[in-house]
Amino acid sequence: MGRFETKTSMDGEATIPVEVRQALGLRPGGSVQFIVDDEGKVTVVAKKSNMAQLRGILGKHDGAPLDVDEAITESVSQKVGLSRSGDDE
Repeated sequence: MGRFETKTSMDGEATIPVEVRQALGLRPGGSVQFIVDDEGKVTVVAKKSNMAQLRGILGKHDGAPLDVDEAITESVSQKVGLSRSGDDE
């Protein structure tokens, strides 16, 4: 694709070149991850965080909307074999 250069500010901030943002599919407010290997090579990856990627984490639900915190707690409890009744304490 190419080589792109940017400078860091006194605060360590850097502007990601538009070509790189486009290649990563990065939008304003998006997040990137910097992965550094043992040889010092850095890979930049766009961290995807849209709702479509969260689909399926809690399983299929038919019915009234759930409280997200309760749904997460219940899902985690089921996966680790704990009951929500408090009997496991």
